[in-house]
Amino acid sequence: MPHSTVPRTPPAATDAATTERQQQFRRVMGELAAGVTVLTTTSPSGPVGMTTSAVTSLSLDPLLVLACLANRSGTLALIREHGTFAVNILSDSMDHTSQVFAEKPLLERFAGVPHHYEDTVPILDEAVAAVTCRVHATHPGGDHAILIAVTTTTHQQGEPLLRHRGSYRRLA
Repeated sequence: MPHSTVPRTPPAATDAATTERQQQFRRVMGELAAGVTVLTTTSPSGPVGMTTSAVTSLSLDPLLVLACLANRSGTLALIREHGTFAVNILSDSMDHTSQVFAEKPLLERFAGVPHHYEDTVPILDEAVAAVTCRVHATHPGGDHAILIAVTTTTHQQGEPLLRHRGSYRRLA
């Protein structure tokens, strides 16, 4: 099957109507409850990571995960450089951790966050589950990159944190 690209609105052509469509799309997609994760990797300056909910399992044979990160993400650049990362699935008590990894400057996000290393990448100690991964392929996806990665290790404990309609939720 031939590779196709999705047409993208050039930045100079962005207008109020385009912005409204993007905001509406974000609201509609916010109806889809999603697990909250922190992707982590290693940099020459120490551990780094970012919050994302655009992560899913892709295949059982081989074991693959798919993650989407903004092209402008500093974490994406470091994952590409290092070649490995972890998907930390946040527990239902980690909404503050999610905010830290979404808002603080890249190199300050691990301050005070308990973690350890598996397969050379940081794992958050309080995560409900974690998967370590080796990048297998990357693909363009508009203003994001689509990472496909081979799973190298997994572990699980506790209940996950969810995001729905722009707010954190817990399983009942």
